[in-house]
Amino acid sequence: MSLIDYIIVRLNLTSAPPVSRLADYIEQTELNVPKLADEYRYASLPLCVVDAVFSIGVRYTSTQKVVSNLCEFAGWTRFATSREARGAGEYGISDLTSMFDKFGVEGMVERAFQNRQRTSSRSGVLKAEAVLLYCRALTDAGINDFSDLDVERREYAEAIILGLPGQSSGIAFDYFMMLAGDDNLIKPDRMVQRYVCHALELDSVPQPRQAAILVRLAAGELLQRGYGWTPLSLDHAIWKHQSRKTAV
Repeated sequence: MSLIDYIIVRLNLTSAPPVSRLADYIEQTELNVPKLADEYRYASLPLCVVDAVFSIGVRYTSTQKVVSNLCEFAGWTRFATSREARGAGEYGISDLTSMFDKFGVEGMVERAFQNRQRTSSRSGVLKAEAVLLYCRALTDAGINDFSDLDVERREYAEAIILGLPGQSSGIAFDYFMMLAGDDNLIKPDRMVQRYVCHALELDSVPQPRQAAILVRLAAGELLQRGYGWTPLSLDHAIWKHQSRKTAV
């Protein structure tokens, strides 16, 4: 059964709608509100860009290594003591683009990121190049550090970034904003898609945006039931839950 078939079947008075069913399943699996991972307190906005771009479609440990390599190469602090303590951030987008100006994309690949992953196995650009394009888009939108992420600049940046190679799904942008401090978004990666698929007993995993919307709405319903979930914390809890199942 596909998600649309499921929704059509459930649109009757005797069956719970998908959001309620998903919220029930979350209660049944007894997810705990987790401590947010260190990545959610990156000390500088450019690190959020690097993480968001490099994390798509790969094991997250490789992304952590890329960010660590960059910080070691540049002499940057990786994490702030807390999300609130980072303020505008230690370094801005312009500091990262200046490195690209000095070393070029290939130089950043070899010296800073030490990673040659591409945005797609078919004609995808180097993720290092995608980071540069991402940074230029943020600069065009007037965003250099955490303090610049107001609604208007953020939406303009998103409009530009969705047109970049490998960014049309919007998943990386949402995750970038989550890392930058937005608690109301979901990164609908394979872990979240599989969780929703299992919860709703679907024959195939839902599309990323479908999964994200359902989890975000479920977080809202659970909040009404007295749980302290945000979409971000629920996303992280689901990811941890599915990761443990995959490792078994």
